[in-house]
Amino acid sequence: MVLSRSVAAFTAVATTLVGVTACVAPSIDPEFPALTDNIWELQQIQMNNGDLLIAEPSANYTAEFADDGQVFVQADCNRAIGQFTETVDGQLTIQMGPTTLAACPEGSIAPQFLQALNNANFYFFQDSDLFIDLKFDSGTMQFSAASIPELVGTTWQLQQIQFNDGALLVAEPPENYTVEFLEDGGLVVQADCNRGRGEFTTTDDSRLEVSPIATTRAACPEGSIGDEFVQSLNNSAIYFFQDGDLFIDLAFDSGTMRLSAD
Repeated sequence: MVLSRSVAAFTAVATTLVGVTACVAPSIDPEFPALTDNIWELQQIQMNNGDLLIAEPSANYTAEFADDGQVFVQADCNRAIGQFTETVDGQLTIQMGPTTLAACPEGSIAPQFLQALNNANFYFFQDSDLFIDLKFDSGTMQFSAASIPELVGTTWQLQQIQFNDGALLVAEPPENYTVEFLEDGGLVVQADCNRGRGEFTTTDDSRLEVSPIATTRAACPEGSIGDEFVQSLNNSAIYFFQDGDLFIDLAFDSGTMRLSAD
């Protein structure tokens, strides 16, 4: 995971750029990443009044710009969707929309992160990092491109299913509850003492749809959560990655599965 840069290093960059960012255009050099081809992890927000907000951990503060003009944001314990527009000279406008309303831990900078995104004005790249200058010359956000795991080609072990009614199902042991998404659109499931197969589709905005999974019908030991695992996979709605784990939100905002790579 990319670590936050030192305050001194960032201040040196910011000092160099003050007053000249309006003359800098976003690079289209192939050595630099593209705005829409990455998940961007916030490193820090340097406000021009001297305040410095560090994203800890950076993987909890991300922005993904999609080709259709949507931006998908993780702001610590909350997620949000917005719209963005960009121009060839680097002008960037972001309008955040719906946001979940979980109470994040003390020390979270989620509100400041969302507000900064709403105040986006101009973007550019330096040393492969993304910088977004804010309106009214109020500050600059710095992002680094995240290392994105692959949904396909990995055997994912279930860790837990957290339902929004408070119920928590823990996979014990995780290696008895796995799913593998295949290149041909098929998926293979181990649900404790049973095995199953199905099909899946994904979209550019991380939606995940799983067809009904056909499984064997062995009677698993008491305490098995095999049936709940299969039912949750059938109810998949949206997937995302955090700290190398795969998270699958369930339909009707009913819960979330967390899986780790085998």
